[in-house]
Amino acid sequence: MTTPPERDTASVLEAPALSVSTETAQRLLTTRFGLDAALKPLTGERDRNFRATTADGQTYLLKFTHPAERQAVSDFQVRALMHLAERDPTLPIPRVLRDRDGDPAPPLRLDDGRVSRVRLSTFLPGEPLADRVAAPAFQATLGDWLARLDAALADFDHPVRALSMPWDLQRADDLLPQTESLTDDTTRETVRRVLQRFAEELRPRLATLPRQPIHNDLNGHNVLFAAAPESRDAPPERPAAIIDFGDMLFAPRIVDLAVAAAYQMKAQDDPMTGALALIAGYHARTPLEATEVALLRGLIETRLAMAITVSTHRAKRYPENADYLLRNTAASWRALHYCTALPESTFQHRLAGALNGLPTGTGTGKTQP
Repeated sequence: MTTPPERDTASVLEAPALSVSTETAQRLLTTRFGLDAALKPLTGERDRNFRATTADGQTYLLKFTHPAERQAVSDFQVRALMHLAERDPTLPIPRVLRDRDGDPAPPLRLDDGRVSRVRLSTFLPGEPLADRVAAPAFQATLGDWLARLDAALADFDHPVRALSMPWDLQRADDLLPQTESLTDDTTRETVRRVLQRFAEELRPRLATLPRQPIHNDLNGHNVLFAAAPESRDAPPERPAAIIDFGDMLFAPRIVDLAVAAAYQMKAQDDPMTGALALIAGYHARTPLEATEVALLRGLIETRLAMAITVSTHRAKRYPENADYLLRNTAASWRALHYCTALPESTFQHRLAGALNGLPTGTGTGKTQP
């Protein structure tokens, strides 16, 4: 009997983080990839990750994918990264390395009998943007890079197109039962209202747009920047790399932009500034259609509601990983509260200005009557 797609997707999100010992990782790195390197464990939502550093200073990311993740999904991510490297060689993203047999994702049978797919890629230098508020030029460049990424992936196809996937905004209302994990009444009702509106108004319209592979998780922890020692307290001026393609899926490109914009709403005085700068950078490279623009606000709010719901639900189930799971939640709630209180006329006025090349910081950050 096959597992229903929606149940399979849920099993990935519900599964505890994978545990792989440093000794096992070291042995595989040597035997399959011919590398002798010092390993440092890294945090992750589901997978087990290590930074590998060789004696001559070369660094790599060694990833053990969660056994609950389907083999086709791991293959999709690897093939997409290889496709990106061919289509846009200067885009600053990880490069996948093959093992001694030419396999970019060799299998590893774990002690409990389950199988993990292993991936070795270049480790890109830089610090995660995380919760820092970047300069508008940074966000505009990031929007341009995301547009390049989506354009390069537009002609890439894979059988996972037909599968349901974790973190799929196109099915955001499926998370409504998980909102029971939100103990604060105001938060819970706001999130439910956003998800219900998505189901009734946005989901049917989103389904009419063409789908393609997208990154789907351009949050601050997946964006790197080079910090200058003399200006560590200044807003980052330029991104260095885009990492972590572990939540890729097929969706309309406007979903990728909405996800990225949601995570740039971090400025305390005016959360829209960062999102608008990113949207403007994307639009300058790849002009948005009117149908896409009309969906932006609702999709941004939907992604924020998803982030709050999934992270809170999983943190309650796996408190040992709560710090990692909840790292974006407070910022997501602040941004969602701001969005839902903002008059539609104010949002559309500022969005139109950003799309027409006007400065993105023209608002007061306060709601208008």
